[in-house]
Amino acid sequence: DAGLILMLPDELLHSIFEWLPIDVYGTLALLNSHWKSLTQTEFVYKRLCERIYLQQSKRKALHVSRFGNSYRTMLEQRPRVRTGGGVYVLKYAQVKKIQRDMWTEIPVGAVLETVYYRYFYFQEDGRVLYALTSRPPHEMFPRFWKMVIHTDNEDQHDKAAVWGTYQVQKNTVTVNATHPWHSVRMVMTIQSQSIFGKFNALSFDKHWSSASANFDEYWSQDLVEYKVPHEQFQFVKDKRL
Repeated sequence: DAGLILMLPDELLHSIFEWLPIDVYGTLALLNSHWKSLTQTEFVYKRLCERIYLQQSKRKALHVSRFGNSYRTMLEQRPRVRTGGGVYVLKYAQVKKIQRDMWTEIPVGAVLETVYYRYFYFQEDGRVLYALTSRPPHEMFPRFWKMVIHTDNEDQHDKAAVWGTYQVQKNTVTVNATHPWHSVRMVMTIQSQSIFGKFNALSFDKHWSSASANFDEYWSQDLVEYKVPHEQFQFVKDKRL
């Protein structure tokens, strides 16, 4: 049984689906043959490509002819970041050398390890929530959800994360975010294939900060470039997101 909802006209169903996260279409296609035939058409693939690439891409163009005039092929092959349904997470751990002197109380054999996480929670509208914190995903995901739900409520602002913007050009995504003390720009490469799945990983390429938000490498007077870790961002699903 496909459900009473399929008695509605297809046009109305597609209007309803546009309120759902993009990844939900794949889940609907697995329900049964009726849902599969409804969600796996060129019309649906075109709408999905418009929702994704006209928001994410720098040039705001689809160029379906480059993909054999197939929107399904575009959706499968053209790089994109995943929006909704989860967060890109990078965990970085570093063992710190213990400086021993007559005041050191750390026992011999102990290991000091610093662990921090970077998070990117991309939105369809070109915004992104960015956080750098020691808090693990199971603590941060509910906080991200609250920030998205209460975007306009200052009382729900979480100091652990800031809103920024992002753009995708070819297989590169650039994120800009502003903290109270400085702005940051990060550049990542979208991994079309990885051990985490298709478009589920980002390699960290560049990271800058600037108090004046001037990221011109030649003219900026306060541009600072940081060393980036070799670890990749992994997309972690969460049904609350």
